[in-house]
Amino acid sequence: MSRSKLKVAVIQIAPVYLNAAATWEKLEARICEAAGHGAELITWGESLIPGYPNWTSISTGGDQKQIYARYWREALRLDGPIVTAMKQRAGALGVMLMGGIAEQYAGSTYCTLLTIGPDGTLWGRHRKLKPTWLERLIWADGDGQGLVTYPTKIGRVGGLSCWENWMPLARAALHQQEEVLHVSTWPGSLSLTKDISRFMAIEGRSWIICASGLLRASDWSNLSDEEFPLKEQMSKKLVWQDGGSMILSPTGDIVAGPLVGEEGILYADVDPEVVIEERQLRDISGHYSRNDVLRLELQK
Repeated sequence: MSRSKLKVAVIQIAPVYLNAAATWEKLEARICEAAGHGAELITWGESLIPGYPNWTSISTGGDQKQIYARYWREALRLDGPIVTAMKQRAGALGVMLMGGIAEQYAGSTYCTLLTIGPDGTLWGRHRKLKPTWLERLIWADGDGQGLVTYPTKIGRVGGLSCWENWMPLARAALHQQEEVLHVSTWPGSLSLTKDISRFMAIEGRSWIICASGLLRASDWSNLSDEEFPLKEQMSKKLVWQDGGSMILSPTGDIVAGPLVGEEGILYADVDPEVVIEERQLRDISGHYSRNDVLRLELQK
């Protein structure tokens, strides 16, 4: 009898910066392409829609308020038209989607990882627990509601955003829910993804899907100087994010990627048997966890 495997895809693209509708149109085309190649779980990078807020590294003063207001307007509501379109597309294709958006709620924005099931419903949202460094000027703190894993035909999948993948207890919260496949989303940089991705694979004896984005000066050519007051200053740096997407096996080996400096899609067939083989030695979801001595209490 043949092994059951899950074909996964990582979409690495740049946004049409601060334009949610145009970015979704671009992403949707790639989702359809990946599904056409047989992908059953399709992922993309952190805050792809409407883009990662790099301008905070140029200015932390009042001149960024106008840009933040546009960012908030372009951020997605979970009951809004773009998330609705995502759900419809997932249901029509019969695929599972996991990817990053900026979420609008009240006057705040959140760095949110969406999980949409192949039935076309929103299975969950994970708001980044602690925005990192200058991100705190843009994103509010998340909560524990999204620290859950979701079923696939090969086992359970969970996800974290960017540097919260370095938070031991966040990883542990997913490990103890029998995670066999982990999605980590990033704004994009091989320097960020290369070490932690291999570490997580070896630590959890899990498959790792590392989904990154791109951001280049050409990606905000759609914006005028009036719409994006820091455009000229930011354009002095031609590449802000260079990708770094990859897929790793539970042995820590890279099976696809890394994809650097270009848009594209990575694919892999995820075999759950490799997880079981590697966890015979050390299964921190099971026999190597010692829950009678060490226990994590998750506050939702």
